[in-house]
Amino acid sequence: MSDCLHCDINELVKKRLEGGEMVDVADMAAQMAESLAELILYSVPEADQAKLMADTLAHFGHVFLEKSGAVEGESQATH
Repeated sequence: MSDCLHCDINELVKKRLEGGEMVDVADMAAQMAESLAELILYSVPEADQAKLMADTLAHFGHVFLEKSGAVEGESQATH
C-alpha cells in the first residue's frame, strides 16, 4: 500500500476490472458507496454526519463534472 488512499483504491478497482472475470460495475459502485456510508456512520460524530455526507456528495458531483469535461475549473485532482 502507498501513502495515497486515492491511488490504493484506484489500483484495487483496476485490478478487479482487469481480473478476467465479468465485473458488475454497478454492484462495485454500490459496494464503494456502502463503504463510504460506513466510514461516515462509524467515524464521524452523529451531529456532523449529515453535513459530511452532503459535502462528500457535492465533491463527488463536482469532480465527476470536471473529469468528464462538462465543466472547467480548478481541478483538485489528487495527482
